Amino acid sequence: MMPTVRYILRRFSRLAAYVGLFAWAVGTVIVLAFGNAELFQRFGALGVAASVLFFSDRLAQIELGRQKSVEKLLHEYGLELAAMRQGTPPQEIPEQGFAVDFMTEERHFDLLRQRAELFNFVNVMLLTVGTLQWGFGDRIVNQFVCGAAQC
Repeated sequence: MMPTVRYILRRFSRLAAYVGLFAWAVGTVIVLAFGNAELFQRFGALGVAASVLFFSDRLAQIELGRQKSVEKLLHEYGLELAAMRQGTPPQEIPEQGFAVDFMTEERHFDLLRQRAELFNFVNVMLLTVGTLQWGFGDRIVNQFVCGAAQC
């Protein structure tokens, strides 16, 4: 019962993040097209919330992938150590465990780092845009529509 509930909640949080990001993007474009300064500014708050929800979920997934790789490596080292304690010659140790390809795991770590850097960059950009939209969105739209900060 609990794994099912946990699975549903995890999927729900991911769905909420995608819906929030989509609603912010589409709502911002539509409201900007109509020149509604007040609603444009309010969509900035949704952009900040979407950034927090979406990117915290993505970065958590990256961290879980990193932990899985570390656990796999530690398990392999543990198996090798146990085999050596039992007197298994070092040449026969790969037959005892997972025989983890350490170079593949290192490439996996590199991929996780690159993904984390990309998500962090996009997160900072979305937070910046959302915060500016939330704080100064009405002024920006009024400048385009009326030619002044206030219509």
